[in-house]
Amino acid sequence: MKHVLLCSIVVLSIAGCQSKPKQQNTPTETTITADSAASLAKRPGPDAPRSAADRLVRALYFEHQKTENPFRTTSDQALVEQFFTKPTAALIWKSKPMLKKELLFKAPDSEVKKMWVEPAAVGGSRAVVYTTFEEKGRKKEIRLELTQTAGRWRIEEMTYPDGSRLTQVLK
Repeated sequence: MKHVLLCSIVVLSIAGCQSKPKQQNTPTETTITADSAASLAKRPGPDAPRSAADRLVRALYFEHQKTENPFRTTSDQALVEQFFTKPTAALIWKSKPMLKKELLFKAPDSEVKKMWVEPAAVGGSRAVVYTTFEEKGRKKEIRLELTQTAGRWRIEEMTYPDGSRLTQVLK
């Protein structure tokens, strides 16, 4: 009798441990596989996971703000190309040194306070990152458009609070 009970328990436990049938991997409306304007238009919340795209922007603004900022140096074109696409990097490289100093915010650095970089909205090989800062007590925002080239994110364009764009300013 104990053997029958034990066998019944083993059979039931084996039956209960069977894995779920495999679900087919079909795309749904929430799956984004290509460059998607809709996914780039949605702004992630502050608790959204970080990505390589917003980490690049954070590196540009935070880690390199004082020392190796590509806008502050005039001797290292490779540093500029670490952050920007080749066409944008070429425009930055050719610009005047005095112009470069204010391109991060399009405002004097001394007036910029409380700066933060939001999580990226990623859609395929494109991403949008917003950088928010305070200037003279007013909250302002810069929109950075990134593109993925050879597996690495690079900044293609920046839109400043006044609506002007980096590539327009540099031409």
